[in-house]
Amino acid sequence: MPYRFRFTFVSWRTLALALPLAASPLLSACGDDESVATTGAGGSGGGSTSSGACALEGARFEEGDPAGHPDPFGAKAAGQARAGRVDDMEGIAQPAHGRQPLQAGDVVLANDKIAVWIEAAGVSDSYGRFGGDVVAIDAIGEDGRPRGLSKFLETLLGLSVFAPDARSVTIVNDGSDGNAAVVRTVGPLAAMPFLAETFGAVFPDSYAGFEAMREFVLEPGAESVLIRTGVINAGPYDLDTGVDVATNDDFLGFFHSSQNDMVSPSNGFGEPTGDNAFVGFDSGPWGFAYLSARGGPLSSGIDVSGFQLLLGEGYKLPACTETIVEHVRLVGGGPHYDGLRQAVARTQGEEPWRAIDGTVEDAQGEPVAEAWVHVLGADGSYLSRTQTDEDGAFLVHAPGETVTVVPQKQGYPASNGAEVAAGEGAVDLTFGATGTIRVVATQEGESRRIPVRVQIIPAVALPPTPEAFGVLDELDGRLHQEFAVTGEATLTVPVGEHRVIVTRGYEWEMLDTTVDVGAGELVEIDAPLAHSVDTTGVLCADFHIHTNLSNDSLDPVEHKVKAAVADGLDIPVSSEHEWIADFGPVVRELGLEEWALGLASEELTTFTWGHFGVFPSVPQPGAYNNGAIDWLGKEPPEVFDMVHALPQDPVLIVNHPVGDTSFQAYFTAAELDPETGTSDDPQWSTNFDAVEVFNDGGYERRGKAAEAWYGLLNAGLRKPMVGSSDSHEVRDSPIGYPRTCLLLGTDDLLSIDEVDVADAVRAGRSTVSAGLFLTVEGPGGAAPGDTVPAASGATFSVTVETPGWLEADYLEVIVNGQIVETLDLLPAGAGPSNRYVNEIEVDLPAGGWVIFHAKGTGDLAPCTWAARPSRCRTRSTSTEKLALSARQV
Repeated sequence: MPYRFRFTFVSWRTLALALPLAASPLLSACGDDESVATTGAGGSGGGSTSSGACALEGARFEEGDPAGHPDPFGAKAAGQARAGRVDDMEGIAQPAHGRQPLQAGDVVLANDKIAVWIEAAGVSDSYGRFGGDVVAIDAIGEDGRPRGLSKFLETLLGLSVFAPDARSVTIVNDGSDGNAAVVRTVGPLAAMPFLAETFGAVFPDSYAGFEAMREFVLEPGAESVLIRTGVINAGPYDLDTGVDVATNDDFLGFFHSSQNDMVSPSNGFGEPTGDNAFVGFDSGPWGFAYLSARGGPLSSGIDVSGFQLLLGEGYKLPACTETIVEHVRLVGGGPHYDGLRQAVARTQGEEPWRAIDGTVEDAQGEPVAEAWVHVLGADGSYLSRTQTDEDGAFLVHAPGETVTVVPQKQGYPASNGAEVAAGEGAVDLTFGATGTIRVVATQEGESRRIPVRVQIIPAVALPPTPEAFGVLDELDGRLHQEFAVTGEATLTVPVGEHRVIVTRGYEWEMLDTTVDVGAGELVEIDAPLAHSVDTTGVLCADFHIHTNLSNDSLDPVEHKVKAAVADGLDIPVSSEHEWIADFGPVVRELGLEEWALGLASEELTTFTWGHFGVFPSVPQPGAYNNGAIDWLGKEPPEVFDMVHALPQDPVLIVNHPVGDTSFQAYFTAAELDPETGTSDDPQWSTNFDAVEVFNDGGYERRGKAAEAWYGLLNAGLRKPMVGSSDSHEVRDSPIGYPRTCLLLGTDDLLSIDEVDVADAVRAGRSTVSAGLFLTVEGPGGAAPGDTVPAASGATFSVTVETPGWLEADYLEVIVNGQIVETLDLLPAGAGPSNRYVNEIEVDLPAGGWVIFHAKGTGDLAPCTWAARPSRCRTRSTSTEKLALSARQV
């Protein structure tokens, strides 16, 4: 699936859309504010305009020392806060998120509590583009150095869609005098490309070219860094970044939720609503939060594909005046939300909450490790969250009122928790009765264990976990969905009856059984599965898989690799937005080389003219976005040329090429005519290699993508198809549905590499499977991607095979985009698989092409819920090879 959009609050810009697009966007009267400092020259005092020339024209903010303190990590021992540039990164703990790294030349502020890293000036990774902003906030260890806990990804802090394009990052005070350490970023305000191209119409006010600075201030002993914003308004008009809710330009955009749970006082871990004193991000051992430095609220805005937008209270920028405002505070704390919330309270000077400790046990009196412990107010409001240690012990905090403390963990019965009265500080919690299911999966007739997916569905569904708890349940009534790559899974379940389903994708038989589990009982299940579908010489790939290295996916990399292998995908390919990651090392670390070839690609993710797969890609640590293509400011023809000039000669795949908007659909952006397969748009280029015709679905969900692809084929552009899952979360989007099955002539994954895979894609030697396995042999032994002579009765042998739990029903013959015949599939052979063979005569005009589409009327449940089985194969009569590729809508 492509980016997901959820607009949660849209009325706040209604009036702003009517404002003129001017360099001085808003006129207002100016007032005083305790947290705003202004200095003027020739200004009008408090009026709305100034007369005459402004003496601040061309003025710049002063810069500090480039180096700062030579030993910033000595701050803890000295009882100071220090700031300094770090040129030697040896021994420096990198952030835990695995994305943009700290690099030599970055600046750090450190005391005995936290370390805040400010990126050096220059081009920044990810979406912000400009250096000079926070890239990590970490906890300080006993040795005074950062611990490497940070999962701070990116915050876009701006005036409308504008932020300082850092000319310099310097140290105003290194902290050696015992005062606050201060780092300053200076540069003109410029539009942040991601925001300008996606939200420019919603935030039309322009602050381009205004001299600006951002200061980061860390006090000794503080748990937060104060962020000041400064602007020199040398123009004749007073500006107000927050006149009212309809024209608020105080912009806080967050790219953190792929690896951190967003939390707010208004709704716990549910979607923030209304105004909030702070917004936090909890990643477990450590977290961080933003709050206004002036005491005002952060107002909820938009939630778009892992990007959350909130609005601050705004501030005034009088004409011909230098204004510095205490903007926001960034707080670090942990563990879990409980530790973070206490750090926020201390930062705000609030009275500390009382501590509540206790244990969580199961019904047999055994401690339950890693159980969540949630605290609810008397009115049901969500207050705090922590997790038990290996002994089942926990420590959490609550205000001085009666609260309810609720234990919760996957596999255990839901609990109402226990009340803790005001003044009490201890509670022990016990889950209801549970048992255990242990599954061991082997290949039928052999003793070796095989990777499988284990699903457990209780006969009596458990109540859903409240959204405010921030814990995602499995879907469709499933209690567990375990990707058991070792062939073994041991899972806790409530007492009672449970359906257990053990699968290994669409080439294997399954085990589907029901067991009754008593209190404290261990039920063991042997699951011998047969590899019943003959796929000799064919290996299947998914070229479009996201992990939490993409901003809109929650799945950790290892989890995604395990899911791919457990579902029988041979070649999982990492496809992150604007980042290159490689599944290969993860496959090797897990010891799964026999089962999978992990590879790397990039989803080149433009904001206005589509998304593209670049396969293979090569991670380049230290390069922009780990080696991703820098497409900003360029048109598609130039970018396509850049891709094909790469040393690895990648395949360029047009991902989900048709859509409602051009945001993610290239054919839509370039106004491709599906009838003629041509376009007159200057963005149009045919210098791509393949088309993702099928995305997160089979042929029945092809939409307009197949029509556009047919147009290309009819125009003589033999572009191969691929089919990919575009999986963002395996909870609802299984990897390898669909998948591109490549005729590689081997079953040995250790004997092929990314070059072999890319060559097979270019040649169109593939089919797309959404559950059915299909092979085609044409005249003279022609295979997919080959050409055959034009003929009025060319004979093709079409074989379709499925595991015994899945059936295929009929076959469509599509010539030049038209269904010319629909046939019943003819059974051939006896189980355990279902096998069908049809001999078909096809009238092929010169330069034409044929597709065979096999289909079943059922779905893929219980292996994959609510998915339809389908398979597609194509052949050409042109003197060129037919290249096919698959796409998503």
